[in-house]
Amino acid sequence: MFVGFNIGFFPMHIVGLQGMPRRIYTYPVDAGWGTTNLIITHGAYIFAVGVLLFLINMVMSRLRGRPAGANPWDGGTLEWSVSSPPPPYNFALIPIVARRHPLWEEELGEGQDRSSTNRRGFLLNHGRETLGTTTLDAEPDVILKMPGDSSMPLLLSLALTALCTGLLLKLWILFGIGVAVSLVASIVWLWPQRSLSQVER
Repeated sequence: MFVGFNIGFFPMHIVGLQGMPRRIYTYPVDAGWGTTNLIITHGAYIFAVGVLLFLINMVMSRLRGRPAGANPWDGGTLEWSVSSPPPPYNFALIPIVARRHPLWEEELGEGQDRSSTNRRGFLLNHGRETLGTTTLDAEPDVILKMPGDSSMPLLLSLALTALCTGLLLKLWILFGIGVAVSLVASIVWLWPQRSLSQVER
């Protein structure tokens, strides 16, 4: 598929540089574009065969293929340490990474003085949470609750639309309504919530 794409795509630039206009169904025989267009046509066919083989492989794998595990290629990086499909939060515990390939540390026989782990740390499993760290050392310090879904950004954008429309059309009532609703939406959206305070130390 990649070969067909290259064979068909790059000669298009060449005929474009030679002056061939786009979106024409025919061109003069003596224009000098015939050989290049023939290569482009062959590239399109090769690309189509590649797409067809991909679709056949996808259907055959779906019908008779064995389900892959969480790490079918024995990858050494963190994305292969979670289940497949991954949970929406990826990691309930933020991993500590000590090596470039943390999943291969034992196989490579690297020292155990600084080993990677995703089995200790702050547990982030109660909604939208993130870690707060110390200022100097970036050590995990607290769990911060993040705000949930809100309709205030949508309301604010509609109010700003009304505000700008009122300015453009000199509709001062619409402008005033836009200003008032923008202020209210901003205050409600950004008002501190007691439930979003630091919850663990």
